[in-house]
This record gives sequence, C-alpha cells and structure tokens, in this order.
Amino acid sequence: MTLAAQWRDLELLLEQRGLGWAVHRAPPTLRVARSADHPFGARWSHLVPDDYRAFVAAVGYPVLGFRYYCRDGFSFLPPEHIGAISVNLPDPDETFPTPVNGAPTECRHAFFAGYELSDIEGWSFGPGSDGALAVWLVEGGMPREECGTFSEWLTAEIARLRSLVERFSEAEIKELCDEEREEDPHRVIDYSLDKRYDVPAYSAEDLALHWVESQDGTPYSYGLVHDQRGWVIPMSKRFESVRPFRDGVAEVVPYIPWPSGPMPAGKGEWRRLRADGSLIDPG
Repeated sequence: MTLAAQWRDLELLLEQRGLGWAVHRAPPTLRVARSADHPFGARWSHLVPDDYRAFVAAVGYPVLGFRYYCRDGFSFLPPEHIGAISVNLPDPDETFPTPVNGAPTECRHAFFAGYELSDIEGWSFGPGSDGALAVWLVEGGMPREECGTFSEWLTAEIARLRSLVERFSEAEIKELCDEEREEDPHRVIDYSLDKRYDVPAYSAEDLALHWVESQDGTPYSYGLVHDQRGWVIPMSKRFESVRPFRDGVAEVVPYIPWPSGPMPAGKGEWRRLRADGSLIDPG
C-alpha cells in the first residue's frame, strides 16, 4: 500500500471515530516572512527524498492534532515554512547554515514536519549515517536521532496514530470533541502572513516578492525582497503588520508612534501598498 493510501486510511479511521475534524491541509502557497538574517531565502530541495515528494504531491501538507500544541500529531510544513525554519537548523555536529549576501542560504537539514515550530521540534531531512537522505528527530532545535527513510518513518507514524485512535474510549473521544476544537494545533497558519487555510493561488510575480522580518524591538522591522531585483523596500519600523502581495498590492498597518495619551485616529487600520513602497491609500 502506498504512503498516500495509508494516510487516507488513517483519515477514514478518524472519520469513523468522530474525529475527522482533527485533520486539515495547509495551503501549499502559504506565505511566511523571511528572517532578516537570511533575507534571500533558503536552498533545501536537495535534502528532500523522492518518496516525500510523491506523498505531498498526492496528499498535500496534512495537519493533524487533537488539541493546542498536540504532540500526538504533527503538521507537514508548506515550502516557505520549510525554508524559514531550516535556515535556523544546524546539522547534528551543531554547524549552522551560513548566509551569503544576495543568494539563498544553503540549508544543512530541511525541517519538514513539526509539533512545536518556535522551538523547532519535529522532524527534518538530512544525510544519514550511510550518506543517504534520512529523517531525523529534532528536539530543542537540534537533529538528535536518525529515524530511517521517509517511507519507514511515516509508515511507523501512521501505525502509531492508528493504534492511538483505535485505543480511544468513547469517553475520551467525547472529551476531545467537547473541547474547543483546535484547527491550527501547531501554529502553522498563525505563524504565516496569510493567517488562514483558504488561500487562493498567487501569481508568479507575487510569489517573487518576499517580506523580511526582524523581531528585535517594538514594532518589528520589515523589508521587502524581490527574487530578481533584490531589496525593493529596505528594512525599517515603518509597518506594524504586513500581508502578502496579491496582484502587485499588499496590505500593511503603518506604524504611528505616539508619546502618550489615546491612540491616534486611524491607528491599526490596514492600508494598501505598492511594491515600490508607496501607499495607495495613505489615510
């Protein structure tokens, strides 16, 4: 049975046990801000094995969890998430990726699925002991243990999840269903710029525009990089929040400092921005 068929059988079991709500799909074009330390993106496709490619082509990027930060499940990360996290993931010898000005950072491991994204805990792809690509357990932001091939790892994970779901008592299922159902158990959607599951496809030109974020200070700093033209908006504290470009226009919340007293009128309102940094409706 293929990996995709095994996964669909797991989803069918969840439906049969009244837990189908615990499974979602992360949009493949979910946008994520790049790190200011790695503004030109990441190169990680050389770390991805063919059986993983076949699985996500058939199934997508599944999200499975029964509660907030559910360690029983995991979320498969869409491509921009993989790059944004993998630039901060070392190899087992604690050697971190090195940024190169004007070029994507070459990753040493590719973090492809997780249950804790801020602390980088889950699983990555990287060279195994025999030199072939393997899945590694990642804990505390470090690859710790080799887990075999992707097919071996996912087959074992599906078997573990099937056993877990089959062991749930009716009372346990009722308790899970009565809780507030967590649709984003590992914050894949929350950590994105889109902030939602229903993300329509972006144009190629929009996908060439990348917000870059630095979380030092308040508000955060943002800049914009184009794949071919480099920096088109320099890093600054000009915006409090940003959304991805669509049809050449992004939405931003301009930062308006105030010394004291009530918040100024218009504070927090979204404005439209061109890729050259000019506001369409400055307010």
